[in-house]
Amino acid sequence: MAKAMRPVHAPDPSNYYVPVHYQEELLRLPRRIAADALDGIPEAYRAAYLEEDDPSKGFRLSTSVADVIRDGTAEIAALEAQLAELPVKREAAIAAEKQARKQEKIDATLHSTCEAAGIPEKLIEGAIAILSGNTTFEVDESYEFGGGVVVATRDGVQNSVEGLVESFLDSDEGAGFRGKRRAPPSDGYFTSLLGRR
Repeated sequence: MAKAMRPVHAPDPSNYYVPVHYQEELLRLPRRIAADALDGIPEAYRAAYLEEDDPSKGFRLSTSVADVIRDGTAEIAALEAQLAELPVKREAAIAAEKQARKQEKIDATLHSTCEAAGIPEKLIEGAIAILSGNTTFEVDESYEFGGGVVVATRDGVQNSVEGLVESFLDSDEGAGFRGKRRAPPSDGYFTSLLGRR
């Protein structure tokens, strides 16, 4: 909650007090100043001082102009603050988009692999929920042949999603999910790793 502005001293009719965004205290603007005193006024507010009919008498403050300057400088400060936040918001949006694309790739790979392995469609969601337990998935973007490949890690052991699904279906836990078994198409990722040795 913003603190209430207060004048530096008790209100003085010879001064005009303006709330400014960059300080807690109200800015004190003399209603009249000598001809040589304009340099002592904050630069932004000098335009609010109008020369007296007799220049030797100095300047008088236009409170309406001071109010316009106050509102304008506050708006500029707010815009500058918003601009300063843009790079942070942009980076957050990019990170969120990358994470969303990664999750879409993982979800699509899990679904297509379960389907290719013969798990009935109505059981695929349940199989994915079980497979996702205690398993982390990463998208390896260094893979040479198209769009990154999903790598599963369970109990500290890396495996392809195909290998994970096959192991699950061969286990007692996966017995109820077995349908008409089909060998899922291999992406060749782990085969290629072996071939590099």
